[in-house]
Amino acid sequence: MLGMSPQAIGPVRITIVNSFFPPWRGGAETYVYNLCRHLKECGHEVTIICSSPPFEPGMQFVDGVRVQRLRTCGKLYGTPIMPELFQKLMGEQADIVHANFPSPYIACLVSTVSRIRGVPAVLTWHNDLPPVTRLARILVEAHDRLVLPLYLPQFSSIIATSELYAETSQILDGHKDRVVVIPNGVDTQRFNPDLPGKEMRHRLGVDRGKIVLFVGALTQWHRYKGLDVLIQAMALMRDRLPEARLVIVGAGQLETEYRQLVSRHGLTSWVIFAGNVPDDELPKYYASSDILALPSKDRSEGFGLTILEANATGKPAIGTTVGGIPSVIRDGYNGLLVPPNDPGALAEAIKKVLSDDDLLKRMGRNGRALAEQHDWSIVAEQTENVYKRALAAH
Repeated sequence: MLGMSPQAIGPVRITIVNSFFPPWRGGAETYVYNLCRHLKECGHEVTIICSSPPFEPGMQFVDGVRVQRLRTCGKLYGTPIMPELFQKLMGEQADIVHANFPSPYIACLVSTVSRIRGVPAVLTWHNDLPPVTRLARILVEAHDRLVLPLYLPQFSSIIATSELYAETSQILDGHKDRVVVIPNGVDTQRFNPDLPGKEMRHRLGVDRGKIVLFVGALTQWHRYKGLDVLIQAMALMRDRLPEARLVIVGAGQLETEYRQLVSRHGLTSWVIFAGNVPDDELPKYYASSDILALPSKDRSEGFGLTILEANATGKPAIGTTVGGIPSVIRDGYNGLLVPPNDPGALAEAIKKVLSDDDLLKRMGRNGRALAEQHDWSIVAEQTENVYKRALAAH
């Protein structure tokens, strides 16, 4: 792995490309938003290029950052296709371009523009391309073998969000000389242990009892987050810990399916679907909860930003031993780890934490201490150093 340099760089024109940007909510969107905000505070000129929905195509400014939203003409493997993206990239007066994966479409176009214009390019590898169906698995294998080798070598650095993921990714294993590990971050001021949770508990109708929180999109592309496993675990806990409630923050086309699963397990009174919540209210949901559950099923979970958000709020997290989660949760320190796709093990872990207030508080304090080591300002500084090396190499 490449080492990190502590030296800073002067003002740089940075273009960051991602499929979506807030108000879309997701790990990559949170990453891009916070990274560009802190890079702007450091004096850099930052432009975001993304798809337009839910807004009309055009340019706007978000926290002083120029956001160019492009029209789309459909999706390919979950990625919005932006016909003007190549032209926009060719016209950008950027010193460096930063793409985000898993979007082969974006990575390929950024690589091509980098090669044509001689502008250095950096890629953040959030996770391997997820094979969500059998057909998708065939497409992923074809991409990884035939297409990826054509564009990946053009990136001067590949940012992985955890050491564990970098070490276990078969793709990244062949590019270790260009891989830099920069863990994801969290806004430790926005998410903090002093936030009051009683008001939100009252709104949710859970003035007493324990709250298990799940935060994630309820879409086909986020099925890997294992909400179905969590619902099954809650069914196993219903009689053993009847005061526990599951609060689900997020929405999507799978919501009906999850509601039906809740109904089949007789959990209608135990599960609360909060839907998509405003950004300014999200920290209150963490504050109202006792623990976060992220029972992801496979390597599609490259990091698990919600773990840091819960920890920053002083709440422990329960996650699975897949992807980058074990690099964020230290088992028994800031949360617990369980095997994936195991409702019984997940139920036992939830019961263990919720039944022991001392354990709950201790892991919550430890979580806050860990989160403070991952503030977004630190991530931005480390990313600056990657840019510096890329610019020096060119």
